[in-house]
Amino acid sequence: MSAPFGCLILHGFTSSLDTVRALVPMVERLEMPYRMPVLRGHCTKPEDLCGVTWRDWYEDAAVALRELRTEADQVFICGLSMGGLVALHLAADHPEDIAGVATIAAAVQIADPLIRFSPAMARFVKMWKGNPGGGYADASLATKNTNYNRIAMDSLVSLYRYGKIVTHLLPRVQAPLLVIHSRKDRVIKPISAEIVYEQAGSREKQLRWFEVSGHEMLQDCEAEAVVAEIEQFILALQTANRSVAA
Repeated sequence: MSAPFGCLILHGFTSSLDTVRALVPMVERLEMPYRMPVLRGHCTKPEDLCGVTWRDWYEDAAVALRELRTEADQVFICGLSMGGLVALHLAADHPEDIAGVATIAAAVQIADPLIRFSPAMARFVKMWKGNPGGGYADASLATKNTNYNRIAMDSLVSLYRYGKIVTHLLPRVQAPLLVIHSRKDRVIKPISAEIVYEQAGSREKQLRWFEVSGHEMLQDCEAEAVVAEIEQFILALQTANRSVAA
């Protein structure tokens, strides 16, 4: 017998699973089966991202969604940064499977002003120095970061282009939607949250701003409040769905 709901948890670009692990106690508390896949090129070494594109990340997440659907009738997707783009893409392509989507700092528009030059740079530069600690407001928390410290340029170009692709897909997103972002995010432009909220086709949607955190919202100083916001979103939808079923 399958569970009514499962949860798919998706990490970001160059991220380790530590960046989204704060969601695991929540889904366990809610007794939902879950998947937290390692998306292609991650959790090994930075060079393994070379040649990896958004299609690979989408495919890996889609496989995890299919697996989870064997255990749950519908799935909530929680995606951080790049994972937020993948979550929205899955919701656009598989509306019948998705109970709701929560994006955390979805990577619609990258903040670095040099990003527009990345396609040209990638022709000459294979790897670029990263700044894993740049996603935190609390510098003491940044010392525990386990993300890659170097960036594969061709894969970064794919992420940059993926933000534009997913933006065009937003009207097809119909699932209930929670959009979370920090106004202090220096990695992904905060306007990204407004784009997702305004252009998504969802009838039920919420935009929640945080005022202190950096980009790593599930590890930074407001992480508990971010998780609580997502939990309330899921609980409200579960309650509404049970009422309809009754």
